[in-house]
Amino acid sequence: MNEENWREAIPDYADADYAIPYYDHGQAIHADASQSNGIDSDSSKSDLVASHSVNEAHPPLPSTSWQAKRAVRSKLLYGIVGVLGALLVIFAGYAATLFLYTKLSPTSNSLKPPAPATFHYAPCPFKPGIGIVEGQELRCGFLTVPEDRSQAGSPGIQLAVAIFKAPQPDPSHTPEVYLNGGPGGALLNDLGTYITPLNLADLTLGHDLILLDQRGTGFSRPLLTCPEFTDFESVAIRQNLTSDQAHQLRLRAAQTCHDRLTNAGVNLQAYTTIANATDVHDLIHTLGYKQVNLYGVSYGTRLALTMMRLFPADIRSVVLDSTVPTQIDLFSSEPAVTQHALDVLFEGCAISQNCSSTYPQLQSLFYQLVNDLNARPVTFQDDQAGPVWINGRALVSWLFQALYVTNLIPLLPEVITQISRGNYELISQYYGLIMNESSTGNGVSQSDGMYFSIECGEDMAFTTMQQLDNAVNVLRPEIRSGILNNLQNDFAICKIWGQHPVPTAQKQPVTSSIPTLILSGEYDPITPSSNAKLAIQTLSNSFFFLFPATGHGVLYTANCPDSITTAFLAHPGERPTGSCITKMQEPNFQ
Repeated sequence: MNEENWREAIPDYADADYAIPYYDHGQAIHADASQSNGIDSDSSKSDLVASHSVNEAHPPLPSTSWQAKRAVRSKLLYGIVGVLGALLVIFAGYAATLFLYTKLSPTSNSLKPPAPATFHYAPCPFKPGIGIVEGQELRCGFLTVPEDRSQAGSPGIQLAVAIFKAPQPDPSHTPEVYLNGGPGGALLNDLGTYITPLNLADLTLGHDLILLDQRGTGFSRPLLTCPEFTDFESVAIRQNLTSDQAHQLRLRAAQTCHDRLTNAGVNLQAYTTIANATDVHDLIHTLGYKQVNLYGVSYGTRLALTMMRLFPADIRSVVLDSTVPTQIDLFSSEPAVTQHALDVLFEGCAISQNCSSTYPQLQSLFYQLVNDLNARPVTFQDDQAGPVWINGRALVSWLFQALYVTNLIPLLPEVITQISRGNYELISQYYGLIMNESSTGNGVSQSDGMYFSIECGEDMAFTTMQQLDNAVNVLRPEIRSGILNNLQNDFAICKIWGQHPVPTAQKQPVTSSIPTLILSGEYDPITPSSNAKLAIQTLSNSFFFLFPATGHGVLYTANCPDSITTAFLAHPGERPTGSCITKMQEPNFQ
């Protein structure tokens, strides 16, 4: 990207390296974690660590207990004696990185190794939760990596990192790297600001927790947000637009965002899952860790799976929460997934004595309501968004999004019934909250540019419009045209975005023996349990658990999945007991 434009985009906090004392990870000592999963830590892929470095401008933190929670740097990095040996290892790391990108990148045309990744500490770019003190429970910094590792002289980009210290560390002292969903979610702002001393132990689960704003997201720079989409949504939610009007406005927003980013020098082709995975690999080794536990949620599971394929020696264990297998096409599978999500809700109500007696014929009522609202849209006053127009297509979209949120599921039959009676009390409390979640409310937004950069090259590039036309045949006729319109719009946006298809190897199933825990929610509308079962087929050392009455993102929704995950992280090679699942109830429909 254009270096001058890039420098203008770097906030002050990304250049600072003085507020948080430097901690020398090389002084930490613990047993070689690679023995836990039988991976040879001296394999050729681990040579990549030689190309990483940490800014060592500061003395270590005074707390020795804090030091004891970090792994030593790779033996390869510290075991080489003499300048010649070190240079040979560095060259090997560059060569391995170059080989990876010439093999996997369709645009690779350079034989010069990319610049090494570096890490420096900096003030946290977000306001920590009340009681969290930087330099004690929390440290932040920035990882600098090449934007495009396949290009010689590619400018660096900076990725924001936050590290939370576990108050009660597991004996393995292996940290956990949290891989966020989206793609495009702003993790540091979404989760980092939520962590306080009161929930720190529950959220870290005995392992220091590393949060990374992936390239193009959150506090990382450059930031690939598209305020043009936010502007479009603010118009669409307040006006009764026809499908064609909404389609044209959204395409205009996509074109404007695409042109703005590319004119600023952003190389959108460099924002891929493979690049993301290599960033995580760089982060692990610049921080001096031998291995980590990976936790991925939603799109983060696809990123974790890609890590398992490319950098298995980095990983002690993996937790896949709401799984997106690499081989799945999210767009062509969306109609079947949507219909399944609605069916689960209506079937859940039908088998509940309380729900079926309070809301008889809920399914028929809903589909009739969709038809009625498409014919005669209504407006109501939303607590978050103000006046809102809603038609049948918008109701389907809102209900689908609401199923993500476990705590909202019991309210949904009542919401549907109220609307059918002209009562908008409940939906006015949650409509804007659900539909406008792309913005966190304090300037950090979902990165739509990152979303389309990944999804257009990784899924839509392998999809035809004919496949999408055929895919919607599984849908009820009342919702078919609305879902098809959405898919047609995404297809057109991907034409604008112009992403190259990812290498076909990225679309193959991931085969691995790394210990893997797979969590799935019964009511998850976007990553159903069938996704998890598909991934399991090639993960030989995996353990699958399905949680009733749970939406998208299982961890932290109840004590049961948290306890299962804690047990797995303590002993990844053993199947944790799932007896607590039998005590969980189906939704308590209101």
